[in-house]
Amino acid sequence: MTLRKVPVFAYDWVLVGLVLLINLIGLATLYSAAPSQGVWLQQLVAFPVALAVGFLIQMFSRRQVLSWAVPLYAVSLAMLVLVLLVGREINGAKAWFDLGPVSFQPLEIAKIGLILVLAKVLAARPLERLLDYVLPFLLTVPILGLVFIQPDLGGSLVLMAGLLGMLFVRGMPTHHIVLGLVAVAVLVPTVVWPHLSPYQRDRVEILFDLSKDPKGKGFQQIQSTIAIGSGGLVGKGFGAGTQTQLGFVPERQTDFIYAVLAEEWGFVGAASLLLLYALLFFRLGRMALECVRLEDRLVIAGVLSMLAFQVVVNIAVTLGLAPVTGLTLPLVSKGGSSLIMVYLGIGLALLIHRDRYREM
Repeated sequence: MTLRKVPVFAYDWVLVGLVLLINLIGLATLYSAAPSQGVWLQQLVAFPVALAVGFLIQMFSRRQVLSWAVPLYAVSLAMLVLVLLVGREINGAKAWFDLGPVSFQPLEIAKIGLILVLAKVLAARPLERLLDYVLPFLLTVPILGLVFIQPDLGGSLVLMAGLLGMLFVRGMPTHHIVLGLVAVAVLVPTVVWPHLSPYQRDRVEILFDLSKDPKGKGFQQIQSTIAIGSGGLVGKGFGAGTQTQLGFVPERQTDFIYAVLAEEWGFVGAASLLLLYALLFFRLGRMALECVRLEDRLVIAGVLSMLAFQVVVNIAVTLGLAPVTGLTLPLVSKGGSSLIMVYLGIGLALLIHRDRYREM
């Protein structure tokens, strides 16, 4: 496999700058939110590793990376099976490999593997008949099912968001979209809901009335919304958020880190982060539109769909607008393997865009 150099001006440096800026905001927020300095130091160590991974993938060509689709997909399946057998259980989900001082979640690599293999399959033929959806769904269901039984509902939803985003970019006939919505309306109450674990159902039900169990099921989101509201317009200052610093907001270094940012920097800081995310997603969307090959557009669409869905759901959870799913905030929350894979996904989008006119 041959590595090659490319001109530095070939990259979208606005996108790179946005990613780094959001990540630096995340490191600063995590420094304040982390219950111990060790948690922050782990993320600080993961940052240069993630950065190196993002730049290292630039040494390969588009053709080389796309050739990894099937092997990476197969490895992802094997790892998801293995983690159910020997993985470490965290917060009720057996989803992590314990590698001594670090932990690794195979779901993160599965996201990239699924995006690459779906891009190849969806680009091969148009979605004209219902049978054209069979292969994409057959490729998605095994990974989706293995993640769901960990159980990791949030991870399953991210994978589904990636699939739906790629199907949309591929071009779905209107009547197929209508049939899909009908299928969702039928399957959610008849198949999905009965197979949710009791605590997952509780998270959905309590959303309609958080005050129903303020010291139990509704505690996390009630405290999160209090913290966000107490930040006011400009916040209480770095490290001065009473709700978060006194431990009222649980999981403040992961699921609810947005509440920490909002309490300390107020509406101005919270809205600024949303703006940076919006610009990031706009740039990714622009890059996808600039690609001349459908396969390339689908890869970037997959990365964009998964990241955007995770950001929207995480923030909606902290605002009490969505049930708690366990999804972290990309580039901001604690999570070394997640950070590395976000940089890998962004790096993948950059090299695909860079090589969009090559190897025609």
